[in-house]
Parts: sequence; C-alpha cells; structure tokens
Amino acid sequence: MLDGDGHKLRLTTLERLSEPEEVVRWIDAQAGENAVAGIDAPIVITNATGMRTADRLAHALYGKFHAGAYPASRARSFWRRTTKLSADLVKLGFRHGDELAPKSRGRYQIEVHPHAASVQLFGLDRIVKYKKGTLAARATELRAFRKLLLDHLPRLIPRVEIDSLPEIPSSGGKALKAIEDQLDALLCAYIAAHWWYWGLERNDVLGNSKTGYIVVPRRRTREQKLADVREQYSHVALQEADLDPDPVAQFEKWFAEARSAGITEADAMTLATVAPDGQPSARMLRLKEATADGFVFYTNYRSRKGRELAANPKAALVFYWPELHRQVRVTGRVLKASRADSEAYFGTRPHGAQLSAWASWQSSPVADREILEARVRKLEAKYDGASIPAPPGWGGYRLIPDSIEFWQGRPNRLHDRLQYSRAGDRWRIERLSP
Repeated sequence: MLDGDGHKLRLTTLERLSEPEEVVRWIDAQAGENAVAGIDAPIVITNATGMRTADRLAHALYGKFHAGAYPASRARSFWRRTTKLSADLVKLGFRHGDELAPKSRGRYQIEVHPHAASVQLFGLDRIVKYKKGTLAARATELRAFRKLLLDHLPRLIPRVEIDSLPEIPSSGGKALKAIEDQLDALLCAYIAAHWWYWGLERNDVLGNSKTGYIVVPRRRTREQKLADVREQYSHVALQEADLDPDPVAQFEKWFAEARSAGITEADAMTLATVAPDGQPSARMLRLKEATADGFVFYTNYRSRKGRELAANPKAALVFYWPELHRQVRVTGRVLKASRADSEAYFGTRPHGAQLSAWASWQSSPVADREILEARVRKLEAKYDGASIPAPPGWGGYRLIPDSIEFWQGRPNRLHDRLQYSRAGDRWRIERLSP
C-alpha cells in the first residue's frame, strides 16, 4: 500500500496474503473512499488462441523488450483469478479505471503488467528476468529489480518515500517467490498511483474494461525526466533550518543537485559589471571554481568586462536552473586570480580554445571572420607540436561574495528567498519577501 498527499507517496505496507478472500477484505479495510488498486494481469504469447486486444497491443509495443508473455494454457488460469478479483472489487465500489481522469476521487481498479511497466518506466532494454531460470539466476535478477525500485521510485513523479525493501534470499524457491510477489505488488501499486496522477498524459491503456486491458506508463524521455525534476522541486520548501551555515557549502550542495538532475550546463552563469558611466552590462560565462575564497572565472583582461572590472571591481553573478525552479544570486568584490592559477588553468583548455584566446582581441571590432581564422592558422603553424602559453592579457578573476541569495520557486509565486550577508567574519541569514 502506498499512501499519498497528492505529490509524494509513502510505502506503508508490504505484505503477502495467500487467499483471494483475504486480499479483498484487506483492500476494503485499507483503501478508504479514494484509491486505485493495481492488479497484476497476464499477457498471452503471440498468436495463441484467446488473445485479447490488450495482448496484441502489448506485443506490438513491447515485444522487442521480450515483455514476459505466458502460454495461453497458463494465462487462462491467471485470467480467471484476475477476473474474479476484479468482480469482487466491483462489488466493493471499485470501478474500472481504464477511462479514469487524472486525480479523480473515488475507488478504481486497473490491470498492470509489471514486466511491460518496468521496461517503460525505468527505460530498460529488456525485462528483468526474475521469474524463470535457476534459483541463483532468479535471485541475481531479483536483486537488480529491487535496486531499480529503490533507485527510481524516489525520483519519479509522484515520488515514493522508501526506507527499505526486503533483502533477496540466496536460496529457497518459496522464499524467493514471496519476495518476488511483494516487489511485483509494489510496482503494480506504483503504476496505479502513476495512472491516477498523470492519466493518459504519461500512460497508455491497452484494450478496455470489456475485453480486458492493461495500463502501461509511457517510456520516459530526457524531457520528461527534467519535467519530473522540475515538478518535484516546485514543492520543496527552503527553510532556514535546512541551510548550511556556510553559503558556499550550500551553493555546492545545490550545484551538485543541478548536475545530478541532468542539467548539462549547470555551471553557466550571468556576470554583470558596471562601466564608469554607470551603464551595466551582462553576459554568460562558465563557473570554473567555487570555494571559500570565492567564485572563479576566466576571460580576456582587455574585454569589456575586464575593462569595467578594472574601473569598478564589483560584480554580480546569477545561476539559474529552471528545471529545479532555483536560482542563486551572488554579489561582491572582484580580484584578479594569481598568474600561476591562470596559467595552470589555461594549460587544461583544449588546444583550439588556447589558439582562440590568442587570436581574439575580445570585444574589439574586427572586419570579418576571415581575419580571425587567419590568425588561428598562423598560430597553429607557430605552435605546431609545442605547448601554448597563456596570453599575457588573459587570466582569471575571483569574486569574493558579500551576499549570496538562494531562491526556490514555490506554487502561486510565493517563492522562498533566503539571503546570506557578511557580518564581520560571520554570515547573517534572513528571509526576503518574494
């Protein structure tokens, strides 16, 4: 049983009842007025007598994954059990959910096929084959399935809070089957919750309640995964008690979460500087280092930002991670990095980027691109087979923060904004109105 608040789920019960009457009584007692029950349903092998529309669709869509079909002779007995359970649930007010609108109130039931669901939900190339083979092979595969549940369910939407799952026994067919049934039940329960939450937006219904059907989640794309992350973080509160006393340590935590969420350019940031006449300017750069000593970036000292920083050594940085509904704003004074640090970093840049740093007099007018490419060709000949030193007018800057604000997007634009400000050798934290 998974109990939810509309955004996250909690695994509250993982049992194994052997008699159908026990199952029905337990569901009736535990489900309450609003619930979706997921029933593990079989799929018949291709061209077998008695194939349903759901079977044909399942093979057409998931046959390439070898999605676990049963011979018709075995599947019929499973169908009878499934049909009996479904009929008993109907008597308890559980309507068929093949046409369920997302987040509907009431009692519903759906049929699920764990193998087809797992290859879709977890993006697998094949099913996890824990139902057939030697006991040792089944145990190995079941451990892999258990790990998939632990790794993925807490990151999906709706997400599941799981403290632990039963360990997989190394021997004993009955013990192995008991754990297999429990893990299958957990996945069936999750697909029921996923169907209730998303409906047809992220699920498919194969067949219908008259001829038999199964609900299968759609295969997750990178865009869907980022959308999951975005929705998950939109409900995360930013509380003072959760912050690290050190703002740089807090930044490192958020930065790590941005990278682990799959944001490919999490290090991209806006740098804003101000000219002597008061005119601000901003541009995108990449963060190269964030430590207690400051935020480091590299550029041409003769560029517009270099000239503006020479005249007014104060700047602001903004990191924005829309997938997480987060941004970080940093303000402070700017110092040049040491020459040794600049040369050490320059040595790590790709060969082509090193040549471009010499060829480009950044921010100065140039007649056409051919001039730049001609400079690069000349430099390639000059440094053919030799290491390239850092240009004398190129190097790093270190922004030493005076304030760092962490912004977490929240529903209805009632966002969380917590700002660190220097107070001597300590940091003061205060909440800002959104």
